[in-house]
Amino acid sequence: MSGEDTLRQRSNRNSDERPVQNVRALPPVLNELRLVLLGKTGAGKSATGNSILGNRCFDDEVSMGSVTKECKRKCETVEGRNLILVDTPDFIDSDQTLKEMQRCLALCSPGPHAFLLVIPIERFTEEQQRTVQMIIEMFSEDIAHHTILIFSHVNRLKGESIERFVSGQNAKVQELVRRFGRRFVAFDNKNPTNRDQVRRLLQKVDELLVVNENRHFTNEVKQVMQEAQRIIEERKQADMGERMKTIKKEVRKMADVHRAAFMAAVNEEKQEIERKRKQIQGRIDQIETNIMKEEQNVQPISARLKRFKASLKREQENLRRLQKREMKEE
Repeated sequence: MSGEDTLRQRSNRNSDERPVQNVRALPPVLNELRLVLLGKTGAGKSATGNSILGNRCFDDEVSMGSVTKECKRKCETVEGRNLILVDTPDFIDSDQTLKEMQRCLALCSPGPHAFLLVIPIERFTEEQQRTVQMIIEMFSEDIAHHTILIFSHVNRLKGESIERFVSGQNAKVQELVRRFGRRFVAFDNKNPTNRDQVRRLLQKVDELLVVNENRHFTNEVKQVMQEAQRIIEERKQADMGERMKTIKKEVRKMADVHRAAFMAAVNEEKQEIERKRKQIQGRIDQIETNIMKEEQNVQPISARLKRFKASLKREQENLRRLQKREMKEE
């Protein structure tokens, strides 16, 4: 061995023996985890919760309305750890948003270690985008640092990896994944006995806690409620504005219908008046024609009468002359 190699080995050995300086120790793995399920109605929150807990703790039957109407908390031992899981209603669909948000934070007091935002893989719709944005606005931007995305319904991927699937999605999905630190896992709720997916999720939670130094979400409840109230009021105003637009549109539509009906009635009345006018004018024309015919018939009769009268007068005159003549002869 050359002298240079000997020096290099000695240097490496001395380096290994020196204590490591300025290296932060990893926080201990927490024995208790507080997790909150979030997402749109139909995303599969309750089914995902059941898959995580390994039991049918939440009602996940499909119905016409939102299945989960209020926050529900379940506690189970999962992979040797105490897990507190809170299932939430769709905050956009719920008419008790403030009450349920307050209940959600109370059920996982002093705060959740992670939010699990459940999104189905089929299609990231505009409504789901609004749900994500509303959750962020209500809980504050800090929620993004405490959230893991769960893509549900992955049984429809037919063997394709979730990483490859996500990488092939559009810009909106890429922005969603980026916004939440590219923390995502896949869940097949059709196969609830698959514990590998649960272990992968818990690993993601532990990685998130390392980044957050085991700090849970600590946004003040009052601040969250105030922000939620503001968002709800804005939404009500927006909904009211939309309703007013709809009402105005319907009023204009009804006015147009009534105007059209009125004009049709006016036109029909005009046509009826014109029809009667023509009938009357026709009768007048017929009468005038008849009068002209009668006048033509009367003229010959009057002329003959005059001739008869003239003949009678001549005969009467002849008779008088004859009578006078007879008297003279006597």
